[in-house]
Amino acid sequence: MANIVTMAQEELRERGAADAAALAAKSVEGSVEGTALIAQEDIIPTWRQRDYSQVPVGTPYKWQGQVYKLWQQHDATQQADWSPDQAVSLWDVCHTTDPAKAKPYTAPQGTRGMWQEGECCVEEGHVWRCKQNDTVYSPSQLPDSWEDLGSTEDVQGVAP
Repeated sequence: MANIVTMAQEELRERGAADAAALAAKSVEGSVEGTALIAQEDIIPTWRQRDYSQVPVGTPYKWQGQVYKLWQQHDATQQADWSPDQAVSLWDVCHTTDPAKAKPYTAPQGTRGMWQEGECCVEEGHVWRCKQNDTVYSPSQLPDSWEDLGSTEDVQGVAP
């Protein structure tokens, strides 16, 4: 019986790795954006301190509840502080148009990460939808550029 369980676990791991590789390939070629990546974030690998010099630009990774795409190849083996949330010149944050999957608001880094019409974020216990392209201010800073969709509890089923 243990052999069957082990075989089934190995098969599931292999399928998961294949699904993750297929999603990464689509991200690299540009045929999927943040919404699709965040919808499938459970199969996206978690960032770790390693060499990204040979990893294709656009490959998705998740880190601390957020999904990022590799923006610039680099070697982070000796750089623990080059995580996607801190090394913003190396990574591009992903946003989603799905309010149920919205992530906490993150400030844009230059022209990358600017909020586009329809993209959603979470701030101060509410889910917000951006109403105009190239928004660089949060809902609390520029409320006219955002639509309040309701509390995270109502929209995402998550208590603030």
